Amino acid sequence: MPENQPLTTPAAPRFSLVIATYERADELAITFAGIETQTRKPLEILVVDSSRDDRARTVCEQWAARIPVRYIFSNARSAAKQRNEGADLVSQSSSVIGFMDDDITLRPDTCEKILTVFQHDIDQKTGGISVRIDDVHRPIPSRLTRLYYRIQAGYPHPTYGGRLFGPGINCLPTYLEPAEQNGTLIPADWLNSGCVFYRREPFLRERFPAFEGYSFMEDVHLSARIGKTHRLYFHTTATCGHREGTNSQKSDHLAMARMRIRNQRIVAREVQGLRGFPLAWKFLLHRVFSSVAILRSREIGWQQSLKGTWF
Repeated sequence: MPENQPLTTPAAPRFSLVIATYERADELAITFAGIETQTRKPLEILVVDSSRDDRARTVCEQWAARIPVRYIFSNARSAAKQRNEGADLVSQSSSVIGFMDDDITLRPDTCEKILTVFQHDIDQKTGGISVRIDDVHRPIPSRLTRLYYRIQAGYPHPTYGGRLFGPGINCLPTYLEPAEQNGTLIPADWLNSGCVFYRREPFLRERFPAFEGYSFMEDVHLSARIGKTHRLYFHTTATCGHREGTNSQKSDHLAMARMRIRNQRIVAREVQGLRGFPLAWKFLLHRVFSSVAILRSREIGWQQSLKGTWF
């Protein structure tokens, strides 16, 4: 290239969306309405459904004339496995794959803001970007919590937002952390999968782990592995709503707590490399801390959550 010749702006990457769903047909229709409003449209939307009825299929058929939705039935009944199945069927034309929960409402410019970052990432080292979920405001940790985090992490941090430390402890940003690119991108160790976009190549290299059912922490396991070779960010202005849909999997508080503990241990061992005594004492301390938090909040199903944390 001749000296001083301006670089041309790279072409906008094409992208596909993958939605794993289970018994949330009504929620799915609302999610489709948000996708339809996007100023930058997806090449395709792959819905991977493991429901026990045909309602999700019907919703997809009803919307197929308005958005490029494709229905896939899965026997997996696992959010992680369903997402992998959908990614395997994504068009070769898509260099970015977005994963959305079936109860997410995109703002009209959500996809455009995310894709703009990938478009201007000349060295292609940005591996993934998470969308900011409205009304999820993680407060700055209290002094006592920061002390606990410091013990687990081994280093001080004002918020621990976006960090992964200890035995699979992962913290969402407070969105007060220092951000890059005019304050729009918060560097992170991990990304949540409520609404997240990955470059196709590193995603297909790593893939979601084969966790069962609700697949708690499948996002941490995947993103932290991608983060070893690529940059990860939480976007501060690309936003979405989360309607917190329910299904039979999430209502079993005992099973959810057991899954949380089991999968955190897997992340600690397989991704963070914790073994032996360091894993044992850090995990025991984490169970104690989690139990205190459960007892203090006493949310619905707290007795079962407490039991599942230990047994």
